[in-house]
Amino acid sequence: QAAGDSTLVATELAIKAVTEKEADDYLVFVLSDANLGAYEVTPEIMGEVLCRDERVKAYAVFLSEPEAAAYLSEGLPTGRGYVCLDAATLPSTFKAIFANAAAG
Repeated sequence: QAAGDSTLVATELAIKAVTEKEADDYLVFVLSDANLGAYEVTPEIMGEVLCRDERVKAYAVFLSEPEAAAYLSEGLPTGRGYVCLDAATLPSTFKAIFANAAAG
């Protein structure tokens, strides 16, 4: 990881922290500006981090930079990446994430 972006480290820490106590479900939500390419973070790298612990359902929501957001979300494992470019659609984005989590 290049200096300047903490997304991967923060995601790893969140996944570790969420599993420290026993629970029925473990969910992690990563909110990002989608500027990860500037730090050499590819969808493959982000996907590997999101899926590292099979107990945890981790999701990335990309909030800006439409082209980068689409590139990242489409390159992540199915159902793990979402694009939300308008704050008004954030509730429906999370509704879709929770539906995915419940189905999987």
